[in-house]
Amino acid sequence: MADDSTSAFQTGQTGLIVRIPEAEPAVRGWREQLDPSAQAGVPAHVTVLFPFLDESRIDVPVYSALAEVLGSRQAFDLRFERCGRLPEVLYLVPEPDTQLRQLTEAITDRWPEAPP
Repeated sequence: MADDSTSAFQTGQTGLIVRIPEAEPAVRGWREQLDPSAQAGVPAHVTVLFPFLDESRIDVPVYSALAEVLGSRQAFDLRFERCGRLPEVLYLVPEPDTQLRQLTEAITDRWPEAPP
C-alpha cells in the first residue's frame, strides 16, 4: 500500500481477513516499510472484505452471523507462488482463489451494504 491519505485507516473501519502467519517472515520487512496496515498491527493476511461494517455496527448478532457464515465453510489450503499488482499495492497471489472469492460472496450476500 502507498503511504498517502487515500490508504490511511479511518476511525471505525473494519475488515475481514484470513491470517497467514507462515508468510510473515518473508513479508514482514516490506510490510513494515510500505504497508500502513502492518504499521497498525495487522498481521500478514489475505483480505476477505475491506472495508466491512463500521465498528459501531459490530455487535453480538454480527459476530453470531459471521460465525454462522464462516462455520459453514471447510478449511482449505492456499499457495503463494507469484506476485500481483494493483494500483498502490504489490501482493502475493493466493492460489487457488475460488474458496476465498466464495467466502467474500457469502459475506456480501449477508451484508450487501458492504460490497467488495
